[in-house]
Amino acid sequence: MNKQQIFEYYSAVAGQILEYSQGREVAGAFWDGTYDKRPNILQYKNDIIQMAKNGVTSFHLSVEHWSNAMALASDNYDKLRTGWDVIIDIDSKLGLEEAKTAAEMICAVLRKYGIKNYGIKFSGRRGFHISLPWIMFPREIDYTPSAQKYPDVPRAVSGFIREKIRDDLMQHLVKTKGAKTLMEMIGEVPETFSPFFFIEIEKDWGSRHMFRAPFSLNEKTWMASVPVKDIKSFDAETAKPEYAVSRLKNYPEFLRGQEGEAQDLVLDAIDWATMQKKEEKKTAKRTVTWDRKIDERHFPPCIKNILEGLQDGRKRSIFILANFLRIMNWSDQEIEQALFAWNEKNRPPLPRATVVMQLRRVQRVQMTPANCPPDGDMYYTDTRICRPDSVCKQGTQKIAIKNPVVYPFRLMKKERKEKKDIARIKRGYSCGICGKELKNMQSLNQHKARMHGYVSEEEI
Repeated sequence: MNKQQIFEYYSAVAGQILEYSQGREVAGAFWDGTYDKRPNILQYKNDIIQMAKNGVTSFHLSVEHWSNAMALASDNYDKLRTGWDVIIDIDSKLGLEEAKTAAEMICAVLRKYGIKNYGIKFSGRRGFHISLPWIMFPREIDYTPSAQKYPDVPRAVSGFIREKIRDDLMQHLVKTKGAKTLMEMIGEVPETFSPFFFIEIEKDWGSRHMFRAPFSLNEKTWMASVPVKDIKSFDAETAKPEYAVSRLKNYPEFLRGQEGEAQDLVLDAIDWATMQKKEEKKTAKRTVTWDRKIDERHFPPCIKNILEGLQDGRKRSIFILANFLRIMNWSDQEIEQALFAWNEKNRPPLPRATVVMQLRRVQRVQMTPANCPPDGDMYYTDTRICRPDSVCKQGTQKIAIKNPVVYPFRLMKKERKEKKDIARIKRGYSCGICGKELKNMQSLNQHKARMHGYVSEEEI
């Protein structure tokens, strides 16, 4: 769109944008991604028209409500904040159809909590925004005004909803796209294979967080961010500026809701967030440390199978192998030598540059290898390197360890116990008085009582 077309479009939709901007901070953005002055507000339709005339190409609104947005400063947010909305931002790298699927799953969660008046709008590019406006939330949480619970409560709500749809969304993506395609898209192996690598659902808001205003243009597509009645039937063609202008009165309201409608959702989300913090503390306490290098003899079967060389899953295995060796206290030089030697066994070997790039990333961002199956099926089962032994299963039919890094410590513990048992068997049960060897403790106690008049503590 050229400047005149943008100006004409915003002249037509200025009334709609103005309505949504009341009580909020407003930011205008230019085509190159830079922002107009902040803080700013809209009071009249002509404010929007004038900003468009000055080169503003999109309008963004704060999720927070303010008593006086023009007075905002870094030290008065809590004083001026009168409320906040939860805007769930969905952005799909896989295309609009996958964004629709994620949005439908989120809406299903909301409906289970009795929330029927959520709003939906097209982002203007490859996703959707789902709104839970301020009116839906209780005015007090844990004896504190809810307006002061920003951003903690919105983050908890968004994180809770993400977890609710995580498994179903991942299964859907694997089924429709295939695990191999998804892995190729990432280009490297993450610590945990998550659907949110492909369909982002924003959760970490900060102060003065903003979202694209309803009917604002998106500079990357020149589509309008229009409210949506039904996700399944939504056609991006209806977001073209000329279409939006011709049907302004037919779009549903984006920020709608009933008083207290999201109360149950908030309570469950806060409980979930509290448990997450407790689990993080426990995990931090359980961090394994070791003060010496662990040799290959103690490696789990999957790592040994990787070291034999692979045809499939070679890139994934760099991540697994390098991080595993780091936790086993191998030096950077030893890891590098091991990785290059391993790559020579691959069929065919990976380009040396690929190995170097992954090694540098491991040195820069330290993580644990991917978890064992079933969580890590795509890393271990799909590449046929997972062949669990008795240490992996711990006397069960399934894999009983969570991550390969646990295996060496379990094995060493088992070896120490076996060593003690062998030493005890060799030593036998000898009488400390006369030196006679007996078969077991019971025979030893009987011998002491009969020959030396000794009475054990158990018999007193």
